[in-house]
Amino acid sequence: PDHKLRQTLTAFPGLAHDVGHDCRTRSPHPSTHTHMRVILLLFLAGPASAARAVTVPAPLQRPLDCVRSLLDRLPRPRDGSWPATGSTRPPPRGPADIERFVGEATEEEGWAPVVSRDGFQVSRRNLRGSRHVYVRGQGVFGAPPEAVIGLFETSDAALIRRYNPLYDSGWDLERYDSRTKAAYAKVRAACPGVRPRDTVSLISRRDVGGGAWGCGGTVFFQEATTHPAAPPLRGVVRAKILRGMFLVQPVPGCPRQTRFTFTQQCDAGGVIPSWLMNRLIVSESIHFLQRLHR
Repeated sequence: PDHKLRQTLTAFPGLAHDVGHDCRTRSPHPSTHTHMRVILLLFLAGPASAARAVTVPAPLQRPLDCVRSLLDRLPRPRDGSWPATGSTRPPPRGPADIERFVGEATEEEGWAPVVSRDGFQVSRRNLRGSRHVYVRGQGVFGAPPEAVIGLFETSDAALIRRYNPLYDSGWDLERYDSRTKAAYAKVRAACPGVRPRDTVSLISRRDVGGGAWGCGGTVFFQEATTHPAAPPLRGVVRAKILRGMFLVQPVPGCPRQTRFTFTQQCDAGGVIPSWLMNRLIVSESIHFLQRLHR
């Protein structure tokens, strides 16, 4: 609000000097230098927990308090969910998309086996024109399909960390309908010297019929998107799920078992070479299946 901005300018006379007249009057066109100094104040204010850890010079304390007061009035996520912000509705997933994605995931042609362990298999394929590996994992879980679906729809962070130990936080950014949403997720750094990653993904749940890929089931599509409620964060690398799918299928004659298939192609971002990241992703895939099974 303008009156809060004027209070901040009053607390920091140097900003008023940049504007070129008394700071109690409204400035329709602040200079670029003014903007940069305001941005510097916002940076210095930072999270309250971080600001308490440093000693603030006395001349800056008042403007910092004013900026924090402004920040406290900004909308924040409540109950782990951001309100809708008017982002564009995503294109619907039609039968052709389902057939293409599921067919690609379950066919054997083009997939090269990499590792097989404890009844689970991981394969990979290289897509023309992309340096990012496309990985697939398959296996049978000793739990009904409803239980497996629940793992991918839960918001219980402790449960998520049982199969994704690096998971830090996440929430729904916007729901477009009962089966489609934009979601944010952040994972901790995998090792010292590597920055944490976050993703903004469009997630859609669809039912699949029998067809050439078996006995039907439920599929979750994932792909990178953007959302105004989740801009890139300082110190966090924005990764992108270029394409991804979780396919949950019943096992005929075995109601307490689930046939599970996932595929993922991910751009992890950052400075780690793609060839090294590809190896890490393939290696992690078999552990992901084992943790899900447990």
